[in-house]
Amino acid sequence: MSWTQVKEEEVKQEPVAVGVTVGGIDIEELRYEPEPAKPKKLKAVKPKTSVLEEAQNIIYGDREKTYGHPAKNLKTIANMWNAYMNNMDDAGTYKVTAKDVAAMMMLVKVARFANDPSHRDNLIDVCGYAALIERCDEVK
Repeated sequence: MSWTQVKEEEVKQEPVAVGVTVGGIDIEELRYEPEPAKPKKLKAVKPKTSVLEEAQNIIYGDREKTYGHPAKNLKTIANMWNAYMNNMDDAGTYKVTAKDVAAMMMLVKVARFANDPSHRDNLIDVCGYAALIERCDEVK
């Protein structure tokens, strides 16, 4: 029988004679007893920022500095989408607004969320686009 086949209950511990020495060393000192495990220090966990807080930091932060007020940027995108869609339709009946752009971008993010619900950025972006719809009213 190999040592891997020995069951725990089959292993018997032989008593050790107290006070017996071998080569001047007390046998009791040779017995191995593991030290009790020291409790691990837990690291302080920084509270996770909510998707709403992250979205707010994005839409009021560097993006606005880079691209200007979101209503202006969304209107530019709407104009480009209108030009594209109206080129596809001779009647020229498309009229996408800045708010439509934000709403449709939310749909893009929802579609991406459906593909990978664990990807948190899509939730942040949905919140951000919802807030941008409201921000469109800041500019006339």
